Amino acid sequence: MKDRVNIDQLALLYLLLIMGGKFLTLPSLLAGDVGHDSWLSVAFAFVWDGVCLCFLLWAIRINDRSRLDISGILDKSLTKPISKLIMCIFFVIFILRINILLSDCYKMFSVTFDVSTNWIVYILPVILLTFFAVYRGFNAIARTGQLLFGLILIAVVALLVSPLTETDFGELLPIGEAGWDKIMLASFTRSFWFSDYIFMYFVLDGIQIKKHVFSPILISFAIGAILSILLNAIFVALFGYLAPDFDMAMSKIGVFSAASTTNGRWDWLTLSVWLISVFIKVVVFAFCAYKCIEKIVGGNFVKFNWAAAATISVTLLLPMFVSTDTLLDTVIKWGVIPFTLVQYLLPLCMPLLTKTAQRKTEVQSEQS
Repeated sequence: MKDRVNIDQLALLYLLLIMGGKFLTLPSLLAGDVGHDSWLSVAFAFVWDGVCLCFLLWAIRINDRSRLDISGILDKSLTKPISKLIMCIFFVIFILRINILLSDCYKMFSVTFDVSTNWIVYILPVILLTFFAVYRGFNAIARTGQLLFGLILIAVVALLVSPLTETDFGELLPIGEAGWDKIMLASFTRSFWFSDYIFMYFVLDGIQIKKHVFSPILISFAIGAILSILLNAIFVALFGYLAPDFDMAMSKIGVFSAASTTNGRWDWLTLSVWLISVFIKVVVFAFCAYKCIEKIVGGNFVKFNWAAAATISVTLLLPMFVSTDTLLDTVIKWGVIPFTLVQYLLPLCMPLLTKTAQRKTEVQSEQS
C-alpha cells in the first residue's frame, strides 16, 4: 500500500511541517499585531493545537481496528453532504497554504539569494516534483522526510544558535504589554498558520500502529513548538519595533549567524537546507488537496488522476493575479470561522465520530 506510514515516520514528518511553515512571514505578521508579545500568541496557538492533536491521536488509536479513511468516518457519522462540505473547506485551506508558502519562498529566493525569475518558470519544477511525489504515494513522501530529517534539524539549530547568544531577552519585557485580549485574539486570527496535524486526516486508513501512538508525535510537537516560540522570541528581541518590516524572519535571523564569521554568508547553505522542509510541506499539502478532490467527487483514484492534478496546478497560478497579502486579508476576514471549525472543532469530535462510524460499519457487516 503506497500510502502506508508508521507512527515514527508520521512524527518526523509532522515536525518538519511545523518547522517548514512558521519561520517565514508569520513572525513579522504577529509582531505587527502585538509587538514583542508575539511569542506569547505563538505559545497560545500551540496550546490549542496540542489539545486538538491529543483528541485526533485518540481517534487514530480507535480507528486502528476498522482502518476507515476520513471520508468513510465522516460519511457514516455526519452524512455525505456534510462530509463533502468539510472536504471542500480542507481543499481551500491546503491550496491557500501552498500558495502562500510558495510565494514566501519566491520572495526569499529573490531577496536573500538574489535569484530573479517569473512565477511560471519558478512554479513548473515545483509542480513536476509535487505530482511525482503524489504519484509515488504518501509512503515515499514520508520516507523522504525521514531521510532528510536530521540534516534539516541540524540546519535549523545552526541558524538559531548564533543569534541566540546575541539576543537580549530583556527586550521582551514587560510581558503582556500589548494586552492579553489582543495576544489571544492574534493567536486566533493567525490560526491559519497552525494545525499542521490536519494532514493526518488523509492517511488515517494507512497509519500502522505498533505500541505507542501519543508519545512519538507529542515529542515532535513539543520540539516544534519550542523551536517556533524560540524563533519568534529571538526575532522580536533582536529587531524590536522594526520586526514588522522584515517579512522573511529566518533570513533576517540568519544575518546574525553570518556576522560571526569573515568567510561570507555561510547561512545561505543552512537556509537552503531548511527550505527543503518548506517544499516537503508543499508536497504533503498537495497530496492532501489531491485526496480532497478524490473525496469530493466520491471515488477512489485507482490510477493517478490527471484531472485532479491539473486542477491543483491551475490554482498554483493564483499569485500571478492576486497578491498573497490580499489573499491573507480575505482569509482572515471571511475564512476564520469555517477554517477554525475544521482545524479545532473537528479534531475534538473525531473520537466520537470514529466510534460512531465504527459501530455503523460493524452493524452493516452483521446485516450483510
